[in-house]
Amino acid sequence: MLRDELLHGTGDATLPSEDELVRRHQVGRNVVREALELLVSERLIRRIRGQGTEPTSHVIVHQLNQLRAIGEPGQSTVEGSAIHYRKLSWGVIASPPVVAENLGLPAGAPVIRWERLTASRDPLVLWTSYLRSDLGLHEPGDETPGVDAGTWGFLEAAGIRLGRAFVRTGAVPADPAVAELLDAELAAPLLVQHRVLTDADGRPIEFAIGYYRGDLIVLSNTLRRG
Repeated sequence: MLRDELLHGTGDATLPSEDELVRRHQVGRNVVREALELLVSERLIRRIRGQGTEPTSHVIVHQLNQLRAIGEPGQSTVEGSAIHYRKLSWGVIASPPVVAENLGLPAGAPVIRWERLTASRDPLVLWTSYLRSDLGLHEPGDETPGVDAGTWGFLEAAGIRLGRAFVRTGAVPADPAVAELLDAELAAPLLVQHRVLTDADGRPIEFAIGYYRGDLIVLSNTLRRG
């Protein structure tokens, strides 16, 4: 229950004491301590010497159950107005084999390569998208604020009806180039996502790779047994 409050931003600014948690949930002290250690490992709370334990309010929790951007209402523990996007590069290139395969294009077919940062107070995600060149897209500005400037809003503003995204998630250490762009430590743990996005007709329109700072953002999913 405490984890759910932290994930959805419904808890207090301070955490109950261990004694209070023992009484509230009618469990042993060891169970409470193990639960708190788990929340520390998930970066949802932090221990401060001499002060106790408090939520790590700087960590953003994003619900990754729908095509929704970080900061959209009900999806993240951060207001959309706090999110902005920084374009790093935009241009047409010949599609590498892995990109062509994921987009169902001939090898070397032209695609748009769009590299950008999703940021709040700090850089959160480094995205490199490869988009079909026949979508009628126009280059975005260098700095674009608000959730509507994210991938979904950008494509929908161009009149594209979105379908679904197929996502694979893993973990990698930050290499020098990625660490510099994300303002992260070299070899810091990052979440990495490979994503194929389709339009409403099921045609692949984007192949993307995203690197998430593991110390600043937590991805939360709701899973149901089929």
